[in-house]
Amino acid sequence: MIDKTENLKQKDFPEVALNHLIILAKEKQKTADFITNLLDLPDAIPADGPIPNFFLCIQFSNDVMMLIVEAKEHPIGHYAFKVTNDHFERIKNKLKNEKKDFWADPRMQRPFECYEEKSNKGLYVIDPSGHGLEVLTQL
Repeated sequence: MIDKTENLKQKDFPEVALNHLIILAKEKQKTADFITNLLDLPDAIPADGPIPNFFLCIQFSNDVMMLIVEAKEHPIGHYAFKVTNDHFERIKNKLKNEKKDFWADPRMQRPFECYEEKSNKGLYVIDPSGHGLEVLTQL
């Protein structure tokens, strides 16, 4: 089998980095609090812009920002967060201790389990707006 990711690494692509991502949420504060608590991040802050307090901003260590805006109706998204093995274990234990639902699969058929593939681990949770969040270790 051909490793397609290896082929992508060999191509000469221009340098492009993701700067920010906008997430629609039923209640932006609840969604922001859920994500920052889940991932042990600092609280989201209001983002500057043409409309004050329109976005809540979550800053990640790689300079990518997640901007959360309120929208009563929105499509459901999937967002994956890569963490270290130690951080993954802390997150999993926190979910267990707080008796919060998580699954080993996106169809939510394996509750309170994690998946493991080639020593990599992951789990899925649902945020207050219905988005699927995946927490995983090295791909």
